[in-house]
Order: sequence, then C-alpha cells, then structure tokens
Amino acid sequence: MSPDVLHFTIERFDDEDGVYYVINGVEIALVTDGPTIEDALRNLRAAVDLYYEGDNLPQLPRLEVNLVVTEEYA
Repeated sequence: MSPDVLHFTIERFDDEDGVYYVINGVEIALVTDGPTIEDALRNLRAAVDLYYEGDNLPQLPRLEVNLVVTEEYA
C-alpha cells in the first residue's frame, strides 16, 4: 500500500553548465532534476508514475515539495 502523501525537497544548484533544480524523496529513494523548477516538477511526476507502475493503485499519492533555500541564495 502506498502512502497518501509523499514528501520531497527541491534545491537549486549552479555549476559551469548553468542552473538546475534537484528533487529528492523523503519517504522513497527517488531523485530527479530539471533546468527549471517546472521541468523538475514535471520530471518528478513522471518518475513517481514509473515508481508505482504496475502496482494497480486506485490513485497515486499526493506530492508535497518543499523548496530548500541555502544561505547562498537567501
């Protein structure tokens, strides 16, 4: 049985290739990313869909994503 809510954190990173956003699961070992917050969230939904593929759930858990603001960006 899956939980009703899955929690994730999203954090911004900068490197020589630019900005990207990484999403990490709290209850499940799932990591995804994207060049924008919107892309990262779309990738998260696709990853959760794949994670539960074949489980025949009546509905997928609700996703809660918390933005982590590091001192560098605060």
